[in-house]
Amino acid sequence: MNKKWYLYVNALSSLGSRMNLIACSALIFTFEHSAYWLTAFFVARQLGGMLFSPLAGILADRMDRRRTMIASDMGAGLAILAIAFYPTPYVLIAATFLNGMLYTLFHISFQASLPQIFGSEQLVQVNGLKVRLESLVGIMGFMLGGWLTDHYGYTIVIALDVASFLFSAWILTRLRWEEKGGNALATSKAASSFRVTLRYLRDTPVLLTISLLAFLVSLSTSAYNYGLPFLADQLRGSDATLHGLMWTAMSVGGLIGSYVAARLQVKLVNGMLVAYAVFSVAIVGAFAANHAVSVLLLLIFAGLFSGAAQVYESTLLQQAQNELRGKVMGVQGLLSRSGYFAGFLMAPFLAGAFTLFGMLVFAQLMFAAGLIGFGLYLVF
Repeated sequence: MNKKWYLYVNALSSLGSRMNLIACSALIFTFEHSAYWLTAFFVARQLGGMLFSPLAGILADRMDRRRTMIASDMGAGLAILAIAFYPTPYVLIAATFLNGMLYTLFHISFQASLPQIFGSEQLVQVNGLKVRLESLVGIMGFMLGGWLTDHYGYTIVIALDVASFLFSAWILTRLRWEEKGGNALATSKAASSFRVTLRYLRDTPVLLTISLLAFLVSLSTSAYNYGLPFLADQLRGSDATLHGLMWTAMSVGGLIGSYVAARLQVKLVNGMLVAYAVFSVAIVGAFAANHAVSVLLLLIFAGLFSGAAQVYESTLLQQAQNELRGKVMGVQGLLSRSGYFAGFLMAPFLAGAFTLFGMLVFAQLMFAAGLIGFGLYLVF
């Protein structure tokens, strides 16, 4: 099969995940104390990823990355299937926790393989295509997930999610690529040491910045992840279709932003920091708007810069040494998931104390402070 099928497989896995987010959110709103279960849903997913990230990075460097992705897809499909048979809060939270672990393993293995498959000179273009495919999937997945949930219920969406993961695993069994630069299994004990990875990050300021910034990026993202269902509820009263359209709007922006970013001749670090800064301002504007159309337009604008930032960030991370790349991404994943974990724990309390908009502004101010601080660190 053509190497680019590898990118389509990742997009396929994302399709089910986006539909599942809408379906699970609708299911949670049928539970008593839905606000707390929604918090538990987001926290469980991030906690699973946070606890498993360091080990996932080690596995991605030591094992066949294609096989770890196949195992991740199959495990995720079976975990989601359990929700369809037992749609209770505890089963949902347990399946979400497991999926957080498996998604982390898949994502790190996927990201770490790209330089070996396509070569370092094509990484910006490859990452641009990857983000565009994910954006297209988001456009279809969130919109379709919302429409199907409103008209046919969450069960059919969950079943389609299961099918997407299993089909993705099957496609991966038919893909092959050459491991360049030494087999992952031949990694030395010294390179396998987590301490060596931390020392490597300390000596590489750009990678250290991206890893530490991941915590604040996730804290910012968790705020609008938590807030979007409630914003949709405020505007139209538990409208799953509007919630899906909100994510679709961000995906449309991401599609445009990733296309532009892959063609701009800018320094990757500067492009990433500027894109994240504009995104933060735009997302605040979306939550300040009072009409659905205004919200959707501002979310498109925010998604544009989010997509560009993802292209630059992924390309920078993939420049790590091959024998340490998975572990570097594991550290970054640990900090990223920790940010989500802290953000989803804080969100309901901040929303209760400062309103939904106040919660979002607080998170974005912390993010902006981090961007300024890390920017100054890289300059000086």
